[in-house]
Amino acid sequence: MHISIHELLAVATESEGMQAAKGDAMLCEKRFERPTHHMVEFILLKNIAKLGEKGQYHRYFLTTEEYKEVVQMNQEMSIRIQRHALVIEGNLHYIPPPAVSRGGEGNF
Repeated sequence: MHISIHELLAVATESEGMQAAKGDAMLCEKRFERPTHHMVEFILLKNIAKLGEKGQYHRYFLTTEEYKEVVQMNQEMSIRIQRHALVIEGNLHYIPPPAVSRGGEGNF
């Protein structure tokens, strides 16, 4: 298994009993399940009842359908995706987060 510096830091932080990100731990079981294809880390830009308060940082391992929902929230400016990785056999392959399109302003 390949592991990035970011992952090592997250695992070290979690092993000390601290959780910097709400949601899934870096080495949770979901990461290694067959239907999991995406890992996203995002910050809440608004209070969202099912997720928490503005400013909270989250990490989730997601199926493709779940990932589409997160991208929609990103487009709606409810969250800002900070990191995105494809999950292939439990390994994370980081790619740029999806662009947010704002009417008439182009993509960011």
